Amino acid sequence: AIAAAEGGAAVTVLERGRRVLKKLGVTGNGRGNLLNSGVPEYYGGADFALRVLNAMPYAELERFFTRLGVPLVEEAEGRMYPAALLASVAVDALCLRAGQLNVRVEANTRVTAIRRAGGGFALEGLRLRYAPDTPRKSGKLKSGALLGEEPMRMEADGVIMAAGGAAAPMHGTDGSAYALMAALGHTLVTPRPALCALLTEEAPIAGLAGQRVRAALTLTDARGACPRSASGEALFAQDGVSGIAAMQLSRFAAPGCQLSLDMRAGVMGRADGDAAAWLVSLARAREALPLSQWLTGAASPALNAALVRAAGLAPLSREPVGSVLARRPDAPRALADALCGLRLRVLATRGFENAQVTAGGLSAAEFDPVTLQSRLCPGLCAAGEILDVDGGCGGYNLMFAFASGLLAGRFQAQAAK
Repeated sequence: AIAAAEGGAAVTVLERGRRVLKKLGVTGNGRGNLLNSGVPEYYGGADFALRVLNAMPYAELERFFTRLGVPLVEEAEGRMYPAALLASVAVDALCLRAGQLNVRVEANTRVTAIRRAGGGFALEGLRLRYAPDTPRKSGKLKSGALLGEEPMRMEADGVIMAAGGAAAPMHGTDGSAYALMAALGHTLVTPRPALCALLTEEAPIAGLAGQRVRAALTLTDARGACPRSASGEALFAQDGVSGIAAMQLSRFAAPGCQLSLDMRAGVMGRADGDAAAWLVSLARAREALPLSQWLTGAASPALNAALVRAAGLAPLSREPVGSVLARRPDAPRALADALCGLRLRVLATRGFENAQVTAGGLSAAEFDPVTLQSRLCPGLCAAGEILDVDGGCGGYNLMFAFASGLLAGRFQAQAAK
Protein backbone atom coordinates (compact mmCIF):
# COMPACT_ATOMS: atom_id res chain seq x y z
CA ALA A 1 0.00 0.00 0.00
CA ILE A 2 2.81 2.42 0.88
CA ALA A 3 4.74 1.67 -2.31
CA ALA A 4 1.67 2.18 -4.50
CA ALA A 5 0.68 5.39 -2.72
CA GLU A 6 4.23 6.79 -2.92
CA GLY A 7 3.99 6.18 -6.67
CA GLY A 8 0.87 8.32 -6.87
CA ALA A 9 -1.89 5.69 -6.79
CA ALA A 10 -5.05 6.09 -4.74
CA VAL A 11 -5.00 3.07 -2.42
CA THR A 12 -7.62 1.33 -0.30
CA VAL A 13 -6.69 -1.51 2.05
CA LEU A 14 -9.50 -4.00 2.69
CA GLU A 15 -8.71 -5.70 6.02
CA ARG A 16 -10.91 -8.55 7.23
CA GLY A 17 -9.71 -8.19 10.81
CA ARG A 18 -10.49 -5.51 13.34
CA ARG A 19 -7.05 -3.99 12.95
CA VAL A 20 -4.30 -4.20 10.37
CA LEU A 21 -0.94 -5.99 10.70
CA LYS A 22 -1.99 -8.13 13.65
CA LYS A 23 0.21 -11.02 12.54
CA LEU A 24 3.24 -8.77 12.02
CA GLY A 25 2.83 -7.51 15.56
CA VAL A 26 3.51 -10.94 17.06
CA THR A 27 6.34 -12.06 14.78
CA GLY A 28 9.65 -13.06 16.29
CA ASN A 29 8.01 -13.67 19.69
CA GLY A 30 6.90 -10.06 19.63
CA ARG A 31 10.40 -8.77 18.85
CA GLY A 32 9.89 -8.44 15.09
CA ASN A 33 12.38 -10.48 13.04
CA LEU A 34 11.69 -8.46 9.88
CA LEU A 35 14.55 -9.41 7.53
CA ASN A 36 17.66 -11.54 7.22
CA SER A 37 20.95 -10.12 5.96
CA GLY A 38 22.47 -13.53 5.20
CA VAL A 39 22.22 -15.93 2.30
CA PRO A 40 18.52 -16.36 1.36
CA GLU A 41 17.06 -19.66 2.56
CA TYR A 42 13.90 -20.76 0.77
CA TYR A 43 12.37 -24.20 0.18
CA GLY A 44 9.08 -23.82 -1.68
CA GLY A 45 9.35 -21.50 -4.69
CA ALA A 46 13.06 -20.92 -4.05
CA ASP A 47 13.91 -19.80 -7.60
CA PHE A 48 10.95 -17.41 -7.65
CA ALA A 49 11.90 -15.98 -4.24
CA LEU A 50 15.48 -15.35 -5.36
CA ARG A 51 14.29 -13.54 -8.49
CA VAL A 52 12.02 -11.36 -6.36
CA LEU A 53 14.91 -10.54 -4.01
CA ASN A 54 17.14 -9.81 -6.97
CA ALA A 55 14.62 -7.20 -8.09
CA MET A 56 14.17 -5.92 -4.52
CA PRO A 57 17.48 -6.65 -2.76
CA TYR A 58 18.15 -6.67 0.96
CA ALA A 59 19.88 -3.26 0.96
CA GLU A 60 16.78 -1.63 -0.49
CA LEU A 61 14.54 -3.33 2.05
CA GLU A 62 16.75 -2.08 4.87
CA ARG A 63 16.58 1.45 3.46
CA PHE A 64 12.79 1.17 3.32
CA PHE A 65 12.61 0.55 7.06
CA THR A 66 15.20 3.22 7.82
CA ARG A 67 13.11 5.76 5.89
CA LEU A 68 10.08 4.66 7.90
CA GLY A 69 11.96 5.57 11.06
CA VAL A 70 12.63 1.94 12.08
CA PRO A 71 16.40 1.46 12.54
CA LEU A 72 17.41 -2.19 12.43
CA VAL A 73 19.87 -4.18 14.52
CA GLU A 74 21.45 -7.51 13.63
CA GLU A 75 21.51 -10.58 15.85
CA ALA A 76 22.81 -14.10 15.30
CA GLU A 77 22.57 -15.67 11.84
CA GLY A 78 21.73 -12.38 10.13
CA ARG A 79 18.38 -11.88 11.86
CA MET A 80 17.34 -8.23 11.64
CA TYR A 81 15.09 -6.66 14.27
CA PRO A 82 13.84 -3.14 15.03
CA ALA A 83 16.36 -1.49 17.32
CA ALA A 84 13.59 -1.30 19.93
CA LEU A 85 13.26 -5.12 19.73
CA LEU A 86 9.51 -4.70 19.44
CA ALA A 87 7.47 -5.77 16.43
CA SER A 88 4.86 -3.21 17.43
CA VAL A 89 7.13 -0.28 16.50
CA ALA A 90 7.28 -1.56 12.91
CA VAL A 91 3.49 -1.86 12.88
CA ASP A 92 3.16 1.71 14.18
CA ALA A 93 5.64 3.10 11.65
CA LEU A 94 3.95 1.37 8.71
CA CYS A 95 0.53 2.63 9.77
CA LEU A 96 1.90 6.14 10.29
CA ARG A 97 3.42 6.26 6.81
CA ALA A 98 0.25 4.86 5.22
CA GLY A 99 -1.73 7.59 6.97
CA GLN A 100 0.63 10.28 5.72
CA LEU A 101 0.00 9.02 2.18
CA ASN A 102 -3.78 9.05 2.66
CA VAL A 103 -4.08 5.31 2.26
CA ARG A 104 -7.67 4.42 3.07
CA VAL A 105 -8.02 1.48 5.45
CA GLU A 106 -11.35 -0.33 5.75
CA ALA A 107 -11.14 -2.81 8.60
CA ASN A 108 -13.81 -5.43 9.33
CA THR A 109 -14.25 -5.88 5.60
CA ARG A 110 -14.39 -9.40 4.19
CA VAL A 111 -14.03 -9.79 0.43
CA THR A 112 -16.11 -12.70 -0.87
CA ALA A 113 -15.69 -12.30 -4.65
CA ILE A 114 -13.39 -10.61 -7.16
CA ARG A 115 -14.26 -10.52 -10.85
CA ARG A 116 -13.15 -8.70 -13.96
CA ALA A 117 -15.25 -5.65 -14.78
CA GLY A 118 -14.38 -3.69 -17.90
CA GLY A 119 -10.72 -2.81 -17.72
CA GLY A 120 -10.57 -3.32 -13.95
CA PHE A 121 -12.13 -5.31 -11.14
CA ALA A 122 -15.32 -5.44 -9.10
CA LEU A 123 -14.98 -6.59 -5.49
CA GLU A 124 -17.88 -7.79 -3.37
CA GLY A 125 -18.05 -8.68 0.27
CA LEU A 126 -19.34 -7.80 3.70
CA ARG A 127 -18.65 -5.00 6.15
CA LEU A 128 -19.03 -6.10 9.75
CA ARG A 129 -20.23 -3.71 12.46
CA TYR A 130 -19.14 -4.11 16.09
CA ALA A 131 -20.04 -2.44 19.37
CA PRO A 132 -17.27 -0.26 20.80
CA ASP A 133 -14.53 -2.02 22.75
CA THR A 134 -14.74 -1.67 26.53
CA PRO A 135 -11.86 -1.53 29.03
CA ARG A 136 -11.21 -4.45 31.38
CA LYS A 137 -9.91 -4.14 34.95
CA SER A 138 -6.54 -5.34 33.65
CA GLY A 139 -6.37 -2.29 31.38
CA LYS A 140 -6.83 -4.35 28.23
CA LEU A 141 -9.81 -3.88 25.97
CA LYS A 142 -12.68 -6.30 25.62
CA SER A 143 -13.77 -6.58 21.99
CA GLY A 144 -17.25 -5.32 21.28
CA ALA A 145 -19.91 -7.76 20.11
CA LEU A 146 -20.82 -8.15 16.46
CA LEU A 147 -23.86 -6.01 15.75
CA GLY A 148 -24.46 -6.89 12.14
CA GLU A 149 -23.15 -6.82 8.60
CA GLU A 150 -23.88 -5.01 5.38
CA PRO A 151 -22.94 -5.73 1.77
CA MET A 152 -19.83 -4.12 0.30
CA ARG A 153 -19.09 -3.46 -3.35
CA MET A 154 -16.30 -1.43 -4.91
CA GLU A 155 -14.39 -1.15 -8.15
CA ALA A 156 -10.64 -0.88 -8.67
CA ASP A 157 -8.25 -0.51 -11.58
CA GLY A 158 -5.87 -3.03 -10.00
CA VAL A 159 -5.81 -5.48 -7.10
CA ILE A 160 -2.98 -6.76 -4.91
CA MET A 161 -3.88 -9.92 -3.02
CA ALA A 162 -1.78 -9.98 0.17
CA ALA A 163 -4.03 -12.01 2.43
CA GLY A 164 -1.45 -14.48 3.72
CA GLY A 165 -1.70 -18.26 3.78
CA ALA A 166 -3.44 -20.69 6.12
CA ALA A 167 -1.05 -20.61 9.09
CA ALA A 168 -1.99 -19.01 12.43
CA PRO A 169 -5.72 -18.49 11.72
CA MET A 170 -6.15 -16.79 15.10
CA HIS A 171 -4.32 -13.84 13.55
CA GLY A 172 -6.65 -13.69 10.54
CA THR A 173 -4.93 -15.85 7.92
CA ASP A 174 -7.12 -18.89 7.41
CA GLY A 175 -6.59 -19.65 3.71
CA SER A 176 -9.99 -18.35 2.60
CA ALA A 177 -8.37 -16.03 0.04
CA TYR A 178 -7.19 -18.98 -2.06
CA ALA A 179 -10.71 -19.47 -3.43
CA LEU A 180 -10.84 -15.84 -4.60
CA MET A 181 -7.73 -16.37 -6.70
CA ALA A 182 -8.81 -19.79 -7.94
CA ALA A 183 -11.97 -18.18 -9.29
CA LEU A 184 -9.73 -15.95 -11.42
CA GLY A 185 -7.96 -18.95 -12.89
CA HIS A 186 -5.04 -19.50 -10.55
CA THR A 187 -3.65 -22.89 -9.50
CA LEU A 188 -3.29 -23.82 -5.84
CA VAL A 189 -0.33 -25.90 -4.66
CA THR A 190 -1.74 -27.83 -1.70
CA PRO A 191 -1.08 -25.79 1.47
CA ARG A 192 0.50 -27.51 4.47
CA PRO A 193 1.86 -26.30 7.81
CA ALA A 194 5.49 -25.19 8.04
CA LEU A 195 7.63 -23.92 10.90
CA CYS A 196 5.70 -25.83 13.53
CA ALA A 197 6.29 -28.67 15.99
CA LEU A 198 6.57 -32.31 15.00
CA LEU A 199 4.24 -34.79 16.70
CA THR A 200 6.01 -38.08 17.42
CA GLU A 201 5.56 -41.35 19.27
CA GLU A 202 5.53 -40.56 22.98
CA ALA A 203 7.20 -43.51 24.71
CA PRO A 204 10.85 -42.64 23.84
CA ILE A 205 10.43 -39.06 25.08
CA ALA A 206 8.42 -39.78 28.22
CA GLY A 207 9.42 -37.41 31.00
CA LEU A 208 11.18 -34.96 28.66
CA ALA A 209 8.42 -32.35 28.36
CA GLY A 210 9.97 -28.90 28.74
CA GLN A 211 13.55 -30.11 28.29
CA ARG A 212 15.78 -28.26 25.82
CA VAL A 213 18.95 -29.54 24.18
CA ARG A 214 21.18 -28.42 21.33
CA ALA A 215 21.04 -31.07 18.65
CA ALA A 216 21.36 -31.95 14.99
CA LEU A 217 18.04 -33.29 13.69
CA THR A 218 17.61 -35.47 10.61
CA LEU A 219 14.27 -36.32 9.04
CA THR A 220 13.99 -39.29 6.66
CA ASP A 221 11.02 -40.73 4.82
CA ALA A 222 9.39 -44.05 5.65
CA ARG A 223 12.09 -45.89 3.67
CA GLY A 224 14.91 -44.09 5.49
CA ALA A 225 15.73 -42.03 2.38
CA CYS A 226 15.54 -38.34 1.39
CA PRO A 227 17.30 -37.00 4.48
CA ARG A 228 16.68 -33.41 5.57
CA SER A 229 18.77 -31.96 8.40
CA ALA A 230 18.73 -28.93 10.67
CA SER A 231 20.69 -27.96 13.77
CA GLY A 232 19.76 -25.84 16.75
CA GLU A 233 17.73 -26.10 19.90
CA ALA A 234 15.26 -28.97 20.25
CA LEU A 235 12.44 -28.48 22.73
CA PHE A 236 10.62 -31.60 23.89
CA ALA A 237 6.90 -31.73 24.55
CA GLN A 238 4.88 -34.63 25.88
CA ASP A 239 3.79 -35.51 22.35
CA GLY A 240 6.66 -34.36 20.15
CA VAL A 241 9.55 -32.03 19.44
CA SER A 242 9.62 -28.33 18.64
CA GLY A 243 12.32 -25.66 18.74
CA ILE A 244 13.94 -24.06 15.71
CA ALA A 245 15.59 -27.21 14.38
CA ALA A 246 12.39 -29.29 14.43
CA MET A 247 10.36 -26.42 13.01
CA GLN A 248 12.75 -26.09 10.07
CA LEU A 249 12.01 -29.71 9.16
CA SER A 250 8.24 -29.61 9.57
CA ARG A 251 7.46 -28.62 5.95
CA PHE A 252 9.02 -31.93 4.84
CA ALA A 253 7.26 -34.12 7.42
CA ALA A 254 4.71 -36.79 6.59
CA PRO A 255 3.27 -39.68 8.58
CA GLY A 256 5.77 -42.53 8.70
CA CYS A 257 8.85 -40.31 8.62
CA GLN A 258 11.56 -40.88 11.17
CA LEU A 259 13.27 -38.16 13.18
CA SER A 260 16.79 -38.75 14.50
CA LEU A 261 18.35 -36.48 17.14
CA ASP A 262 22.12 -36.25 17.52
CA MET A 263 22.53 -34.54 20.87
CA ARG A 264 26.31 -34.57 21.19
CA ALA A 265 26.51 -30.76 20.89
CA GLY A 266 24.16 -30.26 23.81
CA VAL A 267 25.53 -33.07 26.02
CA MET A 268 29.22 -33.43 25.17
CA GLY A 269 29.77 -29.86 23.99
CA ARG A 270 31.18 -31.20 20.70
CA ALA A 271 28.96 -32.00 17.74
CA ASP A 272 31.53 -34.36 16.20
CA GLY A 273 33.07 -36.02 19.27
CA ASP A 274 33.56 -39.76 19.79
CA ALA A 275 30.61 -40.39 22.09
CA ALA A 276 31.57 -43.93 23.08
CA ALA A 277 35.11 -42.95 24.09
CA TRP A 278 33.79 -39.95 26.03
CA LEU A 279 31.30 -42.14 27.88
CA VAL A 280 34.03 -44.63 28.81
CA SER A 281 36.24 -41.88 30.23
CA LEU A 282 33.29 -40.49 32.19
CA ALA A 283 32.44 -43.97 33.49
CA ARG A 284 35.95 -44.51 34.90
CA ALA A 285 35.43 -41.61 37.31
CA ARG A 286 31.94 -42.82 38.31
CA GLU A 287 32.26 -46.58 38.64
CA ALA A 288 30.66 -46.64 42.10
CA LEU A 289 27.75 -44.37 41.16
CA PRO A 290 24.42 -45.72 39.89
CA LEU A 291 23.92 -45.85 36.14
CA SER A 292 21.28 -43.11 36.45
CA GLN A 293 24.11 -40.68 37.29
CA TRP A 294 26.42 -41.61 34.40
CA LEU A 295 25.64 -38.32 32.58
CA THR A 296 25.18 -36.06 35.60
CA GLY A 297 26.54 -32.62 34.80
CA ALA A 298 26.25 -33.16 31.05
CA ALA A 299 22.54 -33.94 30.79
CA SER A 300 19.50 -33.39 32.96
CA PRO A 301 18.23 -36.37 34.97
CA ALA A 302 15.22 -36.59 32.63
CA LEU A 303 17.37 -36.72 29.50
CA ASN A 304 19.77 -39.17 31.14
CA ALA A 305 16.83 -41.48 31.91
CA ALA A 306 15.49 -41.22 28.35
CA LEU A 307 18.88 -42.08 26.86
CA VAL A 308 19.33 -45.01 29.24
CA ARG A 309 15.90 -46.32 28.16
CA ALA A 310 16.72 -45.86 24.46
CA ALA A 311 19.98 -47.77 24.99
CA GLY A 312 18.08 -50.68 26.50
CA LEU A 313 19.80 -50.21 29.88
CA ALA A 314 16.83 -49.11 31.98
CA PRO A 315 16.62 -52.36 34.01
CA LEU A 316 20.18 -51.67 35.20
CA SER A 317 19.66 -48.00 36.07
CA ARG A 318 20.16 -48.55 39.84
CA GLU A 319 23.29 -50.64 39.48
CA PRO A 320 26.77 -49.09 39.76
CA VAL A 321 28.29 -47.96 36.48
CA GLY A 322 31.26 -50.27 36.95
CA SER A 323 28.99 -53.27 37.49
CA VAL A 324 26.99 -52.42 34.38
CA LEU A 325 30.14 -52.18 32.26
CA ALA A 326 31.30 -55.57 33.57
CA ARG A 327 27.99 -57.20 32.67
CA ARG A 328 27.38 -55.20 29.50
CA PRO A 329 30.68 -54.26 27.80
CA ASP A 330 28.56 -52.88 24.94
CA ALA A 331 26.86 -50.36 27.27
CA PRO A 332 29.01 -47.33 26.21
CA ARG A 333 28.32 -48.08 22.55
CA ALA A 334 24.58 -48.58 23.16
CA LEU A 335 24.34 -45.32 25.10
CA ALA A 336 26.45 -43.54 22.48
CA ASP A 337 24.10 -44.74 19.74
CA ALA A 338 21.14 -43.29 21.66
CA LEU A 339 23.00 -40.02 22.23
CA CYS A 340 24.02 -39.73 18.57
CA GLY A 341 20.74 -40.90 17.08
CA LEU A 342 17.65 -40.97 19.29
CA ARG A 343 15.02 -42.15 16.81
CA LEU A 344 11.37 -41.07 16.89
CA ARG A 345 8.57 -42.01 14.52
CA VAL A 346 6.82 -38.88 13.23
CA LEU A 347 3.02 -39.00 13.37
CA ALA A 348 2.10 -35.53 12.06
CA THR A 349 2.84 -31.84 12.52
CA ARG A 350 1.20 -29.58 15.06
CA GLY A 351 -1.06 -28.14 12.32
CA PHE A 352 -1.95 -24.74 10.88
CA GLU A 353 -3.17 -23.48 14.26
CA ASN A 354 0.39 -23.65 15.59
CA ALA A 355 2.33 -23.08 12.37
CA GLN A 356 4.19 -19.86 11.69
CA VAL A 357 4.19 -20.24 7.90
CA THR A 358 2.29 -21.95 5.10
CA ALA A 359 4.11 -24.18 2.62
CA GLY A 360 2.23 -24.28 -0.67
CA GLY A 361 -0.17 -21.64 -1.96
CA LEU A 362 -0.78 -19.99 -5.31
CA SER A 363 1.57 -21.36 -7.95
CA ALA A 364 4.38 -18.80 -8.19
CA ALA A 365 4.95 -19.80 -11.83
CA GLU A 366 1.74 -17.94 -12.69
CA PHE A 367 3.18 -14.59 -11.54
CA ASP A 368 5.94 -12.30 -12.80
CA PRO A 369 8.72 -12.15 -10.15
CA VAL A 370 9.60 -8.55 -11.03
CA THR A 371 6.11 -7.04 -10.94
CA LEU A 372 4.16 -9.78 -9.09
CA GLN A 373 1.46 -9.37 -11.73
CA SER A 374 -0.57 -12.42 -12.66
CA ARG A 375 0.34 -13.99 -15.98
CA LEU A 376 -3.30 -15.06 -16.29
CA CYS A 377 -5.20 -11.97 -15.17
CA PRO A 378 -3.63 -8.57 -16.03
CA GLY A 379 -3.94 -5.98 -13.28
CA LEU A 380 -4.01 -8.59 -10.53
CA CYS A 381 -0.95 -9.04 -8.28
CA ALA A 382 -0.22 -11.34 -5.36
CA ALA A 383 2.38 -10.82 -2.66
CA GLY A 384 3.67 -12.57 0.42
CA GLU A 385 2.66 -15.86 1.96
CA ILE A 386 -0.35 -16.45 -0.29
CA LEU A 387 2.18 -17.52 -2.94
CA ASP A 388 3.88 -20.92 -3.03
CA VAL A 389 7.02 -19.59 -1.35
CA ASP A 390 8.25 -20.49 2.12
CA GLY A 391 11.60 -20.01 3.78
CA GLY A 392 13.46 -21.01 6.88
CA CYS A 393 13.09 -19.50 10.32
CA GLY A 394 14.96 -16.24 10.74
CA GLY A 395 13.12 -13.46 8.91
CA TYR A 396 13.14 -14.97 5.41
CA ASN A 397 9.37 -15.23 5.08
CA LEU A 398 8.69 -11.66 6.12
CA MET A 399 11.54 -10.50 3.89
CA PHE A 400 9.88 -12.13 0.89
CA ALA A 401 6.54 -10.61 1.91
CA PHE A 402 8.00 -7.09 2.10
CA ALA A 403 9.99 -7.46 -1.12
CA SER A 404 7.09 -8.83 -3.14
CA GLY A 405 4.71 -6.26 -1.65
CA LEU A 406 6.95 -3.34 -2.56
CA LEU A 407 7.37 -4.62 -6.12
CA ALA A 408 3.63 -5.17 -6.52
CA GLY A 409 2.84 -1.71 -5.15
CA ARG A 410 5.32 0.01 -7.44
CA PHE A 411 3.95 -1.89 -10.43
CA GLN A 412 0.37 -0.90 -9.65
CA ALA A 413 1.39 2.74 -9.22
CA GLN A 414 3.09 2.72 -12.61
CA ALA A 415 0.12 0.97 -14.22
CA ALA A 416 -2.23 3.63 -12.83
CA LYS A 417 -0.38 6.46 -14.57
